Amino acid sequence: MRLIIVGPIVAPHRRNTQQEITMKIFQRYNPLQVAKYVKILFRGRLYIKDVGAFEFDKGKILIPKVKDKLHLSVMSEVNRQVMRLQTEMA
Repeated sequence: MRLIIVGPIVAPHRRNTQQEITMKIFQRYNPLQVAKYVKILFRGRLYIKDVGAFEFDKGKILIPKVKDKLHLSVMSEVNRQVMRLQTEMA
């Protein structure tokens, strides 16, 4: 399931006046599945049900805005899985 958010772009001189941002919603937490998504898409946002929202860039989940133990643990585990996937490909 994807959530599509549409909003105005700052530069009004452009022909396209709306920007589409997608957020992948994971119904349950599976570190390997999330890592594959982060690795393939490389930059964006995701939401894990019962865990929360995350942003990722350059193939890694960024430090979450909510810095509790659960969010930091998920970030760490997913980033480890991404690194593992990258080393398997090399």
